[in-house]
Amino acid sequence: MHQLPLFDAPGNGASLDTFIERVGETLQIPEGVQTTPCTHGLHRFPGKFIPNLPRYLIRSFLKHRQEIRIFDPFCGSGTTLVEGALEGREFMGMDIDPLAVAIATAKTQPLTEDEIIQLEQHWKQHKYEDPSADLIPRVPNLSHWFSDRAIVQLSSIKSRCLVLPPRLRLFSLIVFSSIIRRVSNADDQTQKTYVSHTLPKTPPLPSGVFPSALRRAVDGMKEYVSLLPKPAVGRVICGDAGNPPPLGPVDVLTSPPYIDSIDYVYNQMLEYFWLLPELGLSGYDDYRRFRKVPMGFTATAIDGLDHLGERLLRSTRHAFKAACREIGRRSPKEERAVRFFFNDMAAHCEAMHRLQKSGAFYLCVVGNSLIRRVTVPTVQILVELFQSAGYRVEDRIKYEIRRHYMKFPRRSNSGIIKQDHILVLRR
Repeated sequence: MHQLPLFDAPGNGASLDTFIERVGETLQIPEGVQTTPCTHGLHRFPGKFIPNLPRYLIRSFLKHRQEIRIFDPFCGSGTTLVEGALEGREFMGMDIDPLAVAIATAKTQPLTEDEIIQLEQHWKQHKYEDPSADLIPRVPNLSHWFSDRAIVQLSSIKSRCLVLPPRLRLFSLIVFSSIIRRVSNADDQTQKTYVSHTLPKTPPLPSGVFPSALRRAVDGMKEYVSLLPKPAVGRVICGDAGNPPPLGPVDVLTSPPYIDSIDYVYNQMLEYFWLLPELGLSGYDDYRRFRKVPMGFTATAIDGLDHLGERLLRSTRHAFKAACREIGRRSPKEERAVRFFFNDMAAHCEAMHRLQKSGAFYLCVVGNSLIRRVTVPTVQILVELFQSAGYRVEDRIKYEIRRHYMKFPRRSNSGIIKQDHILVLRR
């Protein structure tokens, strides 16, 4: 997907700072760093890492590999892809979540000056009280989530989005999606989608939120394109990380989904409701089926230890079995999630080793999950899975996670990550 520069000439020679320093094996990330420059703040997304991190890793480990495309097989909302484009690198992103793919595409796809003028003119005199009944989601209990007036206004905004040409339609739909949670009755303080009875919410109307969201989105797009050192070249696709397509020469920079930490589709349920056909889902029942697909992978039929046993050292295999046994005693469902995660990651490691060229990098950001108060040795298991597939570890770094996306404590502590590790692997 070759994409056009904005304002006739790419870039102005400026670049964003990382503000990250390395001390030994630890990254020091100061408080208060700007984490939403350019298009990074276009749409909320659970579990994002701050853009300063991929920016730092690209400059630290991939700066001499300018002709190699950066690939993120778990791209989420496209943080790594935006940073790759801002570093003048060709990029490719992949995720199994179609909403993530749509957001990442809108964030990385530059708009021309004429397109921005067209966009602004299109929305200047929008009439928010003209409903489009055929665009109102046919889902149970819609009135539980939205007031009648919000439903009318949201349907009118979506109708107006759909008459735009494709690139502007996508950009407008993502801005539209970005306000849905805000104008709903759902609590704003957590990623979980629910209506709080202890802290009832009085949501604003879409007509009061959409214009300012569009303005911020356009300003972010202008900043993004003004900082591109050359025309952005890249694409984002829906796909299964266990079975990636032929890639050509790529370096990987990614953060796999944490084990049983975030239910991405449920956390963005309301956004899905309003974008079901655009995301390739036929209706509410299709959405419910899709929720059962683990983010990052399609489910495998493997549910045991035999597939991993030969790939892990004895001590690691013992620790894995013990963790699974203890988690399973408290929650068989979560034990199953742990087993699936590592079986799928083993398949992913092997698939990527087949596709990458000798000398290619795989930079993996991952943490040890705390599930049912049991620490899963995720990092060491993944190290051994990558080594078994044929990678070698060149470096290891860690940093403290300060911004947790769940704003309230969960008594089971399932999925909590306190520290991220960066594995610098070489094919």
